[in-house]
Amino acid sequence: MDTRIRSHAASDRVYRAVKARVIAGEFQQGRRIYLEPVAERLGVSTTPVREALNRLAAEDLVIKAPQKGFFALRLTRQRLIGHYDITRLLLTHELAWLDPQKRRALPEFEPVVGVLHKLRRHVITDFHALATYTGDIFTGIASLGENADIVSAVRRANDRLHYMRMLECQLLPQVQSDLVLLCELLLAARCEVLLKTIHDYHDTRIALLPELLKLAQKRNDP
Repeated sequence: MDTRIRSHAASDRVYRAVKARVIAGEFQQGRRIYLEPVAERLGVSTTPVREALNRLAAEDLVIKAPQKGFFALRLTRQRLIGHYDITRLLLTHELAWLDPQKRRALPEFEPVVGVLHKLRRHVITDFHALATYTGDIFTGIASLGENADIVSAVRRANDRLHYMRMLECQLLPQVQSDLVLLCELLLAARCEVLLKTIHDYHDTRIALLPELLKLAQKRNDP
């Protein structure tokens, strides 16, 4: 394998690993992310970690402060409501404008068929997995209109809400059943009911934000 290809693959591996920790809320809010401990944990030098954090800063997932380094974002109610609302807006837009031909094809929509199969196999206690499946379902719905910008926007919102979705699992016992329902409604082409369900889903999460933020702060305190 070409040296440049190996180097790129290694850098991408570090980027994915660091991003996974960032979106899962593993770094304390507002605190500096030191390169050395992250590099040591991954068994690499600080160079690919710095490169990864630069990429994440460009994606607005961490903050890069000149002469100071990188910092984890602070969670705020206003910012999180924005992420929930943009997700709701884009998903309902795609469903509302779905043409008849695509509606007829919904029962075979593979991205959601695959997720539903996993959700039905057993009770899932891994909060990270449930948050990931939520993102997969929403990305699938966003892709129905074949608009790359909408898909990209929903993926960005998924990244920003991943930690909140993990915390939701501690306060909402029905998260897995909520996801099953979303999948079943889509695959049954019950788009009008699904639209209402998506609104209800987001209304519930937004109403829960004060408790979610308290839980996040409790986990954030040293």
